[in-house]
Amino acid sequence: MSDVDEHKDHPGADRRLGEEWFDWDGRTDSVSADTDGRVFIGLAFATIIVILGGTALFAWLISPRLEQIGPGVRLGFDIVCFAVAGFFILWLLLFIYGALTKRPFFSAFIIIPKLVNFLLESTIKVGTIFGVNRDRLFNSFLKLHNLIINSDPRKVRPERMLVILPRCLTREMNAKIREMRDRYGFMLTAAGGGTEARKKIREVRPGLIIAVACERDLLTGFIDVNPHIPVIGFPNIRPCGPCKDTEVDLTEIENTVKRHLVALPA
Repeated sequence: MSDVDEHKDHPGADRRLGEEWFDWDGRTDSVSADTDGRVFIGLAFATIIVILGGTALFAWLISPRLEQIGPGVRLGFDIVCFAVAGFFILWLLLFIYGALTKRPFFSAFIIIPKLVNFLLESTIKVGTIFGVNRDRLFNSFLKLHNLIINSDPRKVRPERMLVILPRCLTREMNAKIREMRDRYGFMLTAAGGGTEARKKIREVRPGLIIAVACERDLLTGFIDVNPHIPVIGFPNIRPCGPCKDTEVDLTEIENTVKRHLVALPA
C-alpha cells in the first residue's frame, strides 16, 4: 500500500485543520466535550481551597520571621491574608450566583476579566491533577460565563461586533450565518486557528467577540483576548469528528447577536 493510500485509510486523514487532535481515536462519539456547568463550579471551589491552603501554609512558615520584625507585622499580614481569602470566596459565590440565577447581580464586580482568567487557568491546573479533561472543563466554564455575560448584555453597534467562525463549519451553517450577518450587519470572519483570529481582531478592534470553535482553540483565544475585549464562546458540534463538517446551534448564535446589538433607529 502506498503512502497516499495509508493516509486515506487513517481515521480523520482528510482533516487538514485537525492535526492538533493527536489524541483522537477516530470515533465520532469520543469528541464531544459537552459538560454540565457544575463541573467547573466544583473544581473552582477546590481551586480556591488549594489557593487558600497554600497561602495559609506560607503564612505559617514565615510567621516566626514576621514576629521578629515587630509585634504588629504578623497581625497585619494575617489580616491581609484573611481579607484576600474573603474577597475570593465572595467573588466566587457571586460568580456562581450570577450563573445559576441568570441575574446581573453585581455583574461589573463578577466579570473582572483578569480575575476570571486567573480562576480559569488555576482551575484547569487543579483539574489536571484530578484527571479532568481540560476541553470538558472549559466547556463547563463557558456555560457559566456565557450565562453571566448574557444576563447583563454589553450593547454594541453592528460594526463593533465580530463573529469568528472556524473553517471546518459546514457549508450550510456558513451560509445561514452569512444570511444572519446580512440581516443584522455584524462583522464576520473565518479563521483557521488562533493566529488568524488574533490578526483579524487587531485589524477590526471590535467591542465584542462571538467566537465558534473547538474547546482547545476557544481556550487559547479566550485567555489571550478576554482581558481586553469581552468574548462569548460557543464550542462547535462535531458529528463527523474534529475539524470536519462541524456545526453550531444557530438559534443560540442569533439570540446572542440580538441580545448584544444596540437598538438602531428603523
